[in-house]
This record gives sequence, C-alpha cells and structure tokens, in this order.
Amino acid sequence: MFRVALVVSCMFLILYSTRGAAATNVHVVNKTPNTLCIKYWVPNHIGGGCEELKPYEACDVGTTPEWSGATMWAIQGVCAGQACNTGPPSGVSQFEFTIDGFSGFDYYDVSIRAGFNVGISVQPTNPACPSQFCMGPDQCQGMLPNGPDQTRSCASGSTDYVVYYY
Repeated sequence: MFRVALVVSCMFLILYSTRGAAATNVHVVNKTPNTLCIKYWVPNHIGGGCEELKPYEACDVGTTPEWSGATMWAIQGVCAGQACNTGPPSGVSQFEFTIDGFSGFDYYDVSIRAGFNVGISVQPTNPACPSQFCMGPDQCQGMLPNGPDQTRSCASGSTDYVVYYY
C-alpha cells in the first residue's frame, strides 16, 4: 500500500511540476548509516509526501512556484506506517523554503527552533547563493540556533537545492 501511495505521489509531482514555470529540484541525500524517512509538507493544496532513503541513497523532489512555506525534515526509520501528509512534528531539524516568492526570489533556511534530531545542510547549486548547515544544536552556520532563523534568498529559477542529512 505504501509503495502504491509513493508511486501515485511521485506521478502527481512529475505531472504537476511540468505545468507552467520550470520546476526547481530539491536533491535529498542520506549521508547517515541509518534508514531515513524524508518528509515534506506544503501548506496549501499540494499537501505533503515522504520518501524512504536507505543509508547513502538519494532522491529528487520536484517543486513548482506554488511551493510556499514548504518544510522538509527527516525521521530515522522506515516510512511504512507513518503519516506522510502532515506538517512537521516538534523535535526535528527542518529545511524551510518558498519557491518563486516575493520579487521573484526563492527563500530558504535551516531551522532547529522546534528541535534537533539529525544534522542537515542546504547547498544551492548556484554558488552565488549561500549555504546553511547545522550539525548539532550548538554547531550551526548560516543560522541562529535559538532563532530567529536567518532566511536566505536566491533568484528563483537560478538554482536547485541539495539537502544533506548527516
């Protein structure tokens, strides 16, 4: 049942992201020795989904300009039996982003205000756009561990994003 839902979710993303503007890709890499359930949530009609990544596997999530206020996070373990269409729980490291927001910019940040559970880094493929990472509650660069988050921006359509979980 989980695989059917995942296939349907992926088909929806592929079909939906081909409409209108070119999609921005979020490439997600599990650099841990553990299986991770990568989850995302977009608080509008898009909803959310999840992808299970075994150690050192990667996946791609296509987005559209309608991805506003989106959040991505990882939970250690398999996705089977977990709700994949919900917002993030407390206690997780988060990648928060808006694609094609105000004035034609993407806005993004790494947040641990709600908690920290796994190291995370966000690296835009455009070198002119700043990266952010947080390897522990007191080991963060490009953000403030106790908030507020330091939101970054990059011209929409000029970059994709690589999210690493450590």
